[in-house]
Amino acid sequence: MAAQRKKNKNKSMKLRQKTHQEKKQDRDDCPHCLTGAETYGYLKRAYVYDVDLARKIVSDGREPAELERDDVAYLVNDSKIYKQHVDHVNTQYPGILGHLWGPGDGGTWEHGHVLIDGNHRAARCLRDGLTFSAYLLTEEESEQILKRGAGKDGQVYDRMGKD
Repeated sequence: MAAQRKKNKNKSMKLRQKTHQEKKQDRDDCPHCLTGAETYGYLKRAYVYDVDLARKIVSDGREPAELERDDVAYLVNDSKIYKQHVDHVNTQYPGILGHLWGPGDGGTWEHGHVLIDGNHRAARCLRDGLTFSAYLLTEEESEQILKRGAGKDGQVYDRMGKD
């Protein structure tokens, strides 16, 4: 009987919701909650995007687009996700999608999209069954925020340390 009470007590402890203070402490203790200038590196930082500038650009009043669940899963699987960070990210903020260009198979120049802001929010939305939205930068805006990497015409940018 005592073993059953202990089992039930442990079960109820797991179900307890964290207090606001505990959630704040999680954020304060999280090594992935950034302060200061933010960039997003892709493909071992072969591409580096200026996230702060991207946020400024998308604050122009444009509407975010709701992404399909399969697309969100693809973006999350293509990212490094820190599980300890996912629980306290705020899913009310849309992510930001930028354009990406690079060499493909057979020497062709390929074009795609990369989620430069909101990977952990996307992971939480996917996990919790919520919809995820993102702003889409234009091709020109994507080149504007590209600190390192290849642009649409194959031009290589390296503006690291230059603001």
